[in-house]
Amino acid sequence: MNMPITQEPVFSRDGDLWVPHAEAAGPFRGLHGGAVSGLTVAVMEEMARTEDFGTPMTASVYILRPSPHEPLTTKVTPLRIGGRIAILESELFAGDKLVAKATAAFVKPIDLPELKAVSAPATSVDPETMTPWARTRRADRVTFFDLLDIRDDGNGTKWGRMMRPMMPFDAPFASTFALSDNGTPYWLSGTDLWPPQWGFPNIDVSLHASRARVGEWVGVTPTSDWRVEGSGLTDAVIRDEQGVLGRGCQTVVLTPM
Repeated sequence: MNMPITQEPVFSRDGDLWVPHAEAAGPFRGLHGGAVSGLTVAVMEEMARTEDFGTPMTASVYILRPSPHEPLTTKVTPLRIGGRIAILESELFAGDKLVAKATAAFVKPIDLPELKAVSAPATSVDPETMTPWARTRRADRVTFFDLLDIRDDGNGTKWGRMMRPMMPFDAPFASTFALSDNGTPYWLSGTDLWPPQWGFPNIDVSLHASRARVGEWVGVTPTSDWRVEGSGLTDAVIRDEQGVLGRGCQTVVLTPM
């Protein structure tokens, strides 16, 4: 059963338009990649719930160009609807310009109790008891980070939750996607490269999950491989309050400030 959305979302609906709140902004031009990817995934998640396509298991978003801070439109197209598997495509437009494109796969669950012996054991963690993340660099305006409650476990994992919903409907996979998008700054802030001399926009985000998320917190344990050619990859283990949830990856393009 969907929970009612009682707080102002990051994106509100105005007819066919999605209107971004001020805190959808990124540190560079336009909207934050987490907001863009969250929106493109959320509209697929809404269709999947309406059509009973199952649990979201994986999604990939390509950020084709900076998304302006203005009303946007989306288009969702089913690519395959099978017995247990549905694959959808989502496009995000600013006016007539395509700014992002995504795909996602949904799987209907079945009961296989014999696999319990090999399933990852559940753990328990309470990020509220952890230290708030002390960012050393802040933008000179409101950004996506201002709507996140981020905690640091001191062992390489940052835990985050959104203080306002992503959408005016329930979209837990989209918010997981948006929170996992922060892998690169999480990693970078713990290195000697901080504060950075370069911009580090990611051109894509992907997330693979083994199950539905439990709880409101998302843990990100990132590593990055940056190269002198000006490119890099961030790979992160994604967690929730009961253990490992999946993995997230980002292709990073380094640009001089």
